[in-house]
Amino acid sequence: MRGVREIGVENKVILTALTRDRKGKKELIGFQIAEGETIENWRGFLVNLKSRGLKGKNLKLITVDGNPALLAALKEIFPFCNVQRCLAHKMRNVASKLKRSQKKSCMAEAKLIFTAPNRREAIRRFKVWKKEWEIEAERAVKCLEKDLFSCLRFYDFPSHLWKKIRTTNILERAIREKRTAYQSCCRGVFTNERSCNRITYGVTQSLNENWEKKTGNTQNEFTQKT
Repeated sequence: MRGVREIGVENKVILTALTRDRKGKKELIGFQIAEGETIENWRGFLVNLKSRGLKGKNLKLITVDGNPALLAALKEIFPFCNVQRCLAHKMRNVASKLKRSQKKSCMAEAKLIFTAPNRREAIRRFKVWKKEWEIEAERAVKCLEKDLFSCLRFYDFPSHLWKKIRTTNILERAIREKRTAYQSCCRGVFTNERSCNRITYGVTQSLNENWEKKTGNTQNEFTQKT
């Protein structure tokens, strides 16, 4: 959430997309300042990405934090692409439905589900965990069970990619770096939306260039498509 001066200070959100290919190259490919995370705003953002070249033909997986509006928009714009629920966000959701006395042991066992060597073993571990906790922690069990298969999508890919694609941690770190940059240049409040766009674009470019240097890539897709 960012503050933008209009009539007073209005809170805005910055919708952001990051890509990663099989070779490990990561890149922020787009952002959009919006009033909120509504289905209309997410739909517009995704349509813009698609019109700029993200057709979906080579899009194998989309990892999301579980925002309902984003999930609904994805079904419309990229209906045939598999969606991976971010395990970090899902585990926080599960933990929020536990009593304090239950959290340490229940969450420790739940996390073992996603360290399984394959999907079959992960499902077996879930069933064991469910059997143990479904009476004492019914809400937590149901929370994980309803999204279990979207939490296990990462098993469709080579194991060396699992840690990189099963959470939105890469994007979250990029967002934290953006926040630090915002605080240093405008104390978190932009003079207007154009200023917000300009500074966000500059920070995005800087992050992409730094990632390119580390991976030895020479082209910047964000610059080309924007």
